[in-house]
Amino acid sequence: MCKPKPGPRCTPHIRARLDKAAARIDVACAKLDEHPSHTRLQRRVVAAEAAYVDTLELYDSTPGGQDDLRAVMDAEPEHDGRADLTRRLAAGQKLRAEQAAALRRTRSGMDNDRTRSGMDNDYERGIRDGGDTDDAGTPREVLEEVRLESGTAGGPAQGDRGALSGLGDRGSRSLRLLINGQQIQPVTDHTLAADERAGFTARGLSAPTLYELAPADAGVYREQMLELTRKNPYAASVHVYGEDEYRQMRLLVTDDGKAGVALKDDEIVSAFAHKDSAHSDVAQSMLRQSTMLGGRRLDCFDTVLPTLYADAGFVPVARLAWNDDYAPDGWDYQQFGKFNGGRPDVVFMAYDPDRVGGMYTPGAGEYVDDYDVGIARAQAYTSD
Repeated sequence: MCKPKPGPRCTPHIRARLDKAAARIDVACAKLDEHPSHTRLQRRVVAAEAAYVDTLELYDSTPGGQDDLRAVMDAEPEHDGRADLTRRLAAGQKLRAEQAAALRRTRSGMDNDRTRSGMDNDYERGIRDGGDTDDAGTPREVLEEVRLESGTAGGPAQGDRGALSGLGDRGSRSLRLLINGQQIQPVTDHTLAADERAGFTARGLSAPTLYELAPADAGVYREQMLELTRKNPYAASVHVYGEDEYRQMRLLVTDDGKAGVALKDDEIVSAFAHKDSAHSDVAQSMLRQSTMLGGRRLDCFDTVLPTLYADAGFVPVARLAWNDDYAPDGWDYQQFGKFNGGRPDVVFMAYDPDRVGGMYTPGAGEYVDDYDVGIARAQAYTSD
């Protein structure tokens, strides 16, 4: 039996999820065979394969998964094959230990951050804290840009980085960040002007320096995203890109690596905030820094996020109705039931500097019939 989240998972449930993930690959590949040039189907295959890999990692953390690994190891004749299986077993054991430790912390109240101020309701707490349940079982949403289906990287990271304030300019090229016990050297840092930082502080919000990771550290960023999904009852709404895709983006994190945001050309994606981050209520300042670096659009499910993004100056310009055929893997309609019966629209939003501090109007944005049309509407938006 599964322990309460974020505790260890049981073998039967994760085995069933793994079987479903494998079946989704088969279905996606079959549809792609029928229409091999269909871009959206190609992306669906990639997403299904990535979901299988992530679920397999979780299965490796279960007792049955570890027994399976040991059995295969005993029968594996090749040294390299045994070494790979040994690494998987060690990773699975580590993950299960982390899950057990997280459950103990939750039960002892160490993860209860109700003392943080400035949040008016459960949904807003979810934006900040990253998706677990508190001791009373209050749902917390993860702060994350979410989409109906996966996308591909839009090419190399854009923007003139030469004009940015580099660590070397401050005589600090030796600076290292410590993220999950790993020393990381950022390529540059980004700090808001003093008056803007003061404005966020006056609102009870954090505005820390963000550090830009090198492409080689994309795996570090991705692991922070995956860590949220492992503990989050709303994990199905979170799109985690592949490591190769993150290498093509600009990846910004706080000094502890517990909060961050990514830029895929002019699109803001993969914003996250762990609830044990040293910087509470950091979402708005991260969005502000993203827009200063060229972020002009984003899309998300119509849950709690459009309200957050509207406050940061994003305007809903289009929306796409839910389609069961494109539901994310593992989507739980009951879990998301408060949002249009578990079938929220996708909202496409564009940045308007004159609308910072704005309010979101539910249902705003003209319906479109195609995801790419929604993207085009956001790209074409101008604040006349």
